[in-house]
Amino acid sequence: MPLYDIRCIHCDGIFEKLLRLQALGNDIGCPYCQQQTNATPLLSGGHVALKTTHSWKPRNGAEQLAGMGAGGPGAHAGAARSSVLHNCKGFNCSVCDT
Repeated sequence: MPLYDIRCIHCDGIFEKLLRLQALGNDIGCPYCQQQTNATPLLSGGHVALKTTHSWKPRNGAEQLAGMGAGGPGAHAGAARSSVLHNCKGFNCSVCDT
């Protein structure tokens, strides 16, 4: 028996129900309002498949932490440390080499 999504015509509640094909169109009880409603299944979107053509990979530690396009001190490829939270103002910093 397939599982169908049914919308109640009285309370607009949506519920799932296992129904035989012969039972479609008959009246069934709504679990929310306890009224009899027509067993008409809702239309669904069906199966959707996504195909990825490009996979993004971080170039450095800053992009790994903050995402694509992160920059600033320590974000270049040869940096010993890469910190997105780097906020030294340039005074005696091991990342900026000042």
